[in-house]
Parts: sequence; structure tokens; C-alpha cells
Amino acid sequence: MTDKKPENKFESEMKDNPYFQNMRSLKVPELSFSKLIFLCVLALLFASLEPFALFASIPFTLSFLLYGKPKTFILGAVGTALTVGLMQIQVYQGSAVGTFPMALIYGYLISQVIKKKVHPVKGILRNGFTMFVVVMGGVLLFNYLQPGGIEGILTPNIQEAATQYYKSLKDVPNAPSEQLRQLKDLKDDPSSVVSSILNYGTSAIFIGVFLSIWVGTFVMLKLGPLWRSVHSYPYNIRNLTSFKVPFSFVWPLIIGLVLAVGNAYEQLGDWAEVAGYNILLMLGIFYFFQGFGILSELLNKWRIFGFFRTMVIFFSVIMGYQVLALVGVLDTWVDFRRLFNKKNNDEGDKL
Repeated sequence: MTDKKPENKFESEMKDNPYFQNMRSLKVPELSFSKLIFLCVLALLFASLEPFALFASIPFTLSFLLYGKPKTFILGAVGTALTVGLMQIQVYQGSAVGTFPMALIYGYLISQVIKKKVHPVKGILRNGFTMFVVVMGGVLLFNYLQPGGIEGILTPNIQEAATQYYKSLKDVPNAPSEQLRQLKDLKDDPSSVVSSILNYGTSAIFIGVFLSIWVGTFVMLKLGPLWRSVHSYPYNIRNLTSFKVPFSFVWPLIIGLVLAVGNAYEQLGDWAEVAGYNILLMLGIFYFFQGFGILSELLNKWRIFGFFRTMVIFFSVIMGYQVLALVGVLDTWVDFRRLFNKKNNDEGDKL
């Protein structure tokens, strides 16, 4: 009589977890270490390409949901060390050194929203404000500890970059004279660009944090078939796109407009322009989310789905984000959703 070989941890997990029990019927690929590596590499690629950096958290979120925290954090740490090492030996010059670990954190936060069954809007607001405070705290600490502060780092770097572009463009036949003049002014005096970055950096960080978490949450809800057999999350895309900014936000919006316009008519100082536009930009991201939801409802009413819907959304977001934000503001009084008279209430995942 031979002794029965004890089950290892993975086999025991497969037996107890309904996801693994139903994997064959759902036609979901079995989890493997190679697929985990692929998700990490995919996150690195997204983080390296500026237009796609907003999607870098998605592979990490999938990894957290399917493989768990230990494996994902270990691979995230290894990937971060790899990007830093490649940058040090000047093999890699991408921006992933900063965006890759941030994507890891965003992925973890989004996965926790799903695991704890938190409403997606509540999760975005809670995680967004938390990350904004943490990032701003890190920036202020860095500005305090670094000799010369952030301005002392930005000025020589912008000046050096402008000088290099000016020299390379100057040798090009029929180079645009206006662009050459702007580059020459910038390399001679980069203070205007540096001051703009310092004045509006707070709102840029705010928008970047909330947009990253919102995009990651939106796409993960779209990818629900990949993880819903493991995590029974009770919300869908409609719960996210039905977001509406509270009416009380109109008052700080009006204050921001007054400050910005007051400076334009020389009734207030330069501080008013900076404060006003920062308020408008930070509130604008929430009205953009609301406007995007209205666009989605309109496409549902017109029954536009598939590839054409994707293209409409893509070009609307890239080229008409200001219009979507304005639509979100107007929706405070108009209530566009009621005008659409949408019939099908079960199409939440057709975005």
C-alpha cells in the first residue's frame, strides 16, 4: 500500500476556490507564473508610454485580484528596481521610474474597492483624496529638503532641454521661425514656464491622481468577466457613470470664476488668477466625469455600441474634454439624463 501524496497549496486552492472549479466551463486560462510576469511587463510598457500611462494600473489590479497581494507586490518591487537600474546605466530613459510604482499603488487601491465591495464612486473619491494628500505631502517635503527647492531643479533642466531642441531645430532647413523664437526665449529665460508649473502643479497633480484612479476603475468594470467569478462585486459601469456632482459644488465653482475673471479685468492681483484657475481645474475633473456619464447615456439611447462607440468616446475625451466638463456643469440644472428617456436599464456593461 502506497502513501497518498499530500496536496500542495496550489492544488488545495484549486479544490476550494469556485473560480478554479469553474475555470474549464468558463474557458478562462489557468493562472500561471508566466501570465503574472506578462501582466507586470504590460504595466511597465504602459508606464513607459506617456499617452497610455493612465492604463498602467490595470494589469496590476488584475494581478491583485487573481494572484493576490504577496506575488503582485514582489513583482512590482522587482519591476521598480529594474527600471531604476536601467536608468542608472542609461539604457532606459523612460518615465516609468515614477509612474510604474504609482500604478502599483493605484492597482492595489482599486482592487481593494472591488474586494471590499465598495461603491466605485465612493472608492474613487476616497482613494483619490487620500493619494492626493500623500503625493502633495511628498512634493512639499521634497521641496523643503532639496537645496533650491523644485524651482532649482526645474530651471536648469528646462533650460537644457530647450537648448538642445533649439540647436537641433536650428540646423533643419526651413525650420519654423516662430518655434525657433519661442525655443530661444525659453532657453534664455525659462522662468515663465517654471512659474506656470509651480502655480498650477497642484491642480495638475489633483487631476492626474483622480483621472488615473477613475480610468483604472472604469476599465476594470469593463473587464469584469475576467475576475467576477472570483470576486462577487455588486456594482457595474452604470453605477460609475451615473455619478453626479452635488449642487453645493456650484458655489466654489462660482468663486473660481469670479477670481479668474476679476484678474482678467485687473480688479484683483495675480494671486486671483492662480487661485481661480486652480479651483476651476480641480472641480472640472468631477464635472468631466459627470459629462462622460451623460455621453454614455446618449450613446445608449442612440444604441451605438461596439467599435464605433469606442471611437466616439475616444475622440470625445481627447478632443472635447472641455465640452464634456461644460455639459457636466449644465447638467446641474438641465438634467440631461431625464431628457434621454432611456428605456433599457440593464445595459450598464455595454460601454
